[in-house]
This record gives sequence, C-alpha cells and structure tokens, in this order.
Amino acid sequence: MSASLFNKTSYALGLSLWVFVAFFVGEMLAGVAMAYGLAFSGLHLNAALEYTILAAIGYSFGLALTVGLPWLATHKRPSKKTLGITRLPSWSDIGLSILSVLPYYLLSAGVLWAAMTFTKVVDPNVGQQIGFDNLTIGAEYFVAFITLVLMAPLAEELLFRGYFLGRLNERVGKWLAVLLTAAVFGSLHLFGFTDDGHVVFQWATALDTFALGIMAGALRLLSGSIWAGMLLHAIKNGIAYYFLFISPLPPGSS
Repeated sequence: MSASLFNKTSYALGLSLWVFVAFFVGEMLAGVAMAYGLAFSGLHLNAALEYTILAAIGYSFGLALTVGLPWLATHKRPSKKTLGITRLPSWSDIGLSILSVLPYYLLSAGVLWAAMTFTKVVDPNVGQQIGFDNLTIGAEYFVAFITLVLMAPLAEELLFRGYFLGRLNERVGKWLAVLLTAAVFGSLHLFGFTDDGHVVFQWATALDTFALGIMAGALRLLSGSIWAGMLLHAIKNGIAYYFLFISPLPPGSS
C-alpha cells in the first residue's frame, strides 16, 4: 500500500469513527443533561415537548462535538464550500428532491430485499423508535412535525452531507465519501432501546437511512449543496409522519 493510499484510508476511517462516536456521545450527553435539568428544576413537561427539546439539545451537542472540537483543535473553521451552503436553496433543489423520492424508495426497497434475502439478521417488523407516542392534542402533533420533518433533516444533512461528506470529498474522492457518510448515517440509526432499557437492532431502519444517505449524497454531488438532499430527507420524513400520525397504516401493512 502506497503512503498516499494509506494516508487517505487512515483519514477516512478516522473521520468516520470520529463522527460516529462524537455524534453518539452528544446524544447521550443530551439525555443526561435533560434528565438532570428536569430533576433540578422540578418541571413536568408534556412528553412530546420533552422529546423535542431533547432532540434539539442532542443535535446541538452532536454538532458541537463533531464539528466544534476539531475546529478548536486546528483553528480551521469549516468553509461554506465544505458544508455545502455556499448558496441559498433554489427551485432546482426543489425539483431534484421531488424527482429523487421514487428512486430513493426503490433503492431502499432493493437494499432491504437484498439484506433479507442473503442474511438472517434483518427483521422488517422492528421499526424505528421515534419518541412520539400517544399524541392526542394539536400542539403535540405540531412539535412532532417540527422535530421530525424540519429539525432532523436540517441538523442531520448539515452534519452528514455537509461537514462529513465535504471533508471526505476533499481527501478520498466523491463516491467513496458518499458511501462512507451513508454507512455511518445508517449505523447511527441501528440502535434502539426498549422501555426496560434493552438494546434492539433496527436493521430495517439502518438500511433505509443508508439508502437515504446514498441519495442525499448523490444530490450533494449533483447540485453542489446540501439543500436538495435536505428537502428529500424532509419529504421522506413528512410522508412517514403522515402515515404514522395522520392516517396510520393498519398493523402489519407496512
């Protein structure tokens, strides 16, 4: 292995591990901060609002650790080009995101089919735990929408198709960057927890988010920004929101 290839491989693996660990730790720290904050203040928040605040803190901590610590260590601020935000969203971004919805679902279905066909670890009935259960009033539906359809796509695309893909693209090449960012993005959606604290593996969710990462990464390369992928992410989450909360599918139909 040449020195150049070794350096690129080491950089790619090191950055991938850093993003995974830093984002995961940020989420865990957010949970601890939220629990202590509520205990100290004595507040009793609505469950949906509590989860929304937790998500906002988690994304903030995750971004701060992942992006902020390297910035402080190297004194090199990520450029707008690296983050994929050199311009505002455009009509072409909207068009690309809409045109990408069907290819994303086909890719997701293909990846899930292949995993179920050639492995025995994927249980499609183990869905993603999203933290919003038993919504009853309009305000709860509103905060769930804000969290899932607006906040999550913005934060996750800024980190994964912005900072992470942008940094990798500068060192290892476009399509390897897309693949690695999608793999880490999917792996962070693999782990869930039951009500009694046991870990469950959400393989179907991880594979679906891997497929979403591939499509959003391709849109980043095609458009030169994160906006088309962010809009695709928001559309995907919006469709899921509709079938989860507005017009739920019958059990066993998904």
